[in-house]
Amino acid sequence: MASAKVRVDVAFDGPLASRPLEVMALKEATSIWAAYDVDVNALHSRNCDAVDAVRLTVTMGHGVDRAIAAAPLGSIRFLDGVPEPAIVLYPHAIAALVSATPPGSFPYVFDSQGVLRDFILGRVLGRALAHEIGHFLLRSQQHSAFGLMRAIHPTTDLVDPARHRFGLSPDDVSRLAAMTSSFRQPPSVLSCGD
Repeated sequence: MASAKVRVDVAFDGPLASRPLEVMALKEATSIWAAYDVDVNALHSRNCDAVDAVRLTVTMGHGVDRAIAAAPLGSIRFLDGVPEPAIVLYPHAIAALVSATPPGSFPYVFDSQGVLRDFILGRVLGRALAHEIGHFLLRSQQHSAFGLMRAIHPTTDLVDPARHRFGLSPDDVSRLAAMTSSFRQPPSVLSCGD
């Protein structure tokens, strides 16, 4: 019997500032989507197994493309109302947002030679990634009034260890359920190269 899960394979096109930051971002996005039976994974160039997955490419941008109506932490293009399988995240904007947050909000971020700051950056980057994955999976440019798919999240929510403000709204859950069948792809074998 086939699993009811939707699998999303994310391929980072170019490294982030550090490999640990990429791992933390992916772990955060994976944790957010796990509640909805969506399995988010890293796609590695040597994956050779048969897969039934949505594949998304994630690149790092230096600034927001003004042609895209999206939040400044990430973006995804839509062509004729259909999302392209390519996400752009803006780590410089995320770092500026975290750095500009008043120290009383999370004073520990600037301690320990930047280790905890990088942990927070990974969390925020992962939440931005989860939001953009949501636009792709929901096949919608629209934002919700609350939850993961709201247009703007307060910085304090973005850095908070608790994820309860990053769930899907009931309407988004219904939309995801309706879209699930469109993500089923026939299994294919990826070439590993020799």
